[in-house]
Amino acid sequence: MIRIGIVDDHAIVRQGLRNYLAEHVDLRITGEANNGREALELVRGGEVDVLLLDLSMPDQGGVEALKSIRERFVDIPILILSGFPETHYATALLRQGASGYLNKDCDPQEIVNAIHTVVRGRKYISPAVAELLADKVMGDGDQPPHAQLS
Repeated sequence: MIRIGIVDDHAIVRQGLRNYLAEHVDLRITGEANNGREALELVRGGEVDVLLLDLSMPDQGGVEALKSIRERFVDIPILILSGFPETHYATALLRQGASGYLNKDCDPQEIVNAIHTVVRGRKYISPAVAELLADKVMGDGDQPPHAQLS
C-alpha cells in the first residue's frame, strides 16, 4: 500500500484527487494539507510514502515547502502537481529536489503512473519535461559543441 499526502489549498482539488486515487487498491490517502507549513507537519507524522505538492498556496508555497521538506526528509518522494506550465518550473524544481512535475491538466492516470515511479526511487519525467531537458542538452546551436557542455 502506497500512502499519499495531498497538499493543495483548494478543497475541490484535494477531493478530486482523493476520489480518483481511491479507485486504486494499492493507493491510500493518509493525509492532507492546505499549505507548505502543514505539508511539513504531514511528513513529520511519518504516515506518507509520497507527497503530491501544489506550488501556489498561501502562508508557505510549494517551492518553500519543497526546500524545507528536503532539508529534513531527503528520501521522501515529492511530486509537484501544479497549474503552472512545465516550461516555467519543472526543470528548476527537479534540480531543487522534486521527484517529478505534473501539470494539473494532465490525464489522471499519469498521476498514478508518476506515484508508482517515484515510490520506486526514480524520477518521473513527463513527455513535456523530457522535451525541455532534451532541448537543454542539445543547447544553443550558435555555440560550439564544447561550450554547450557547461
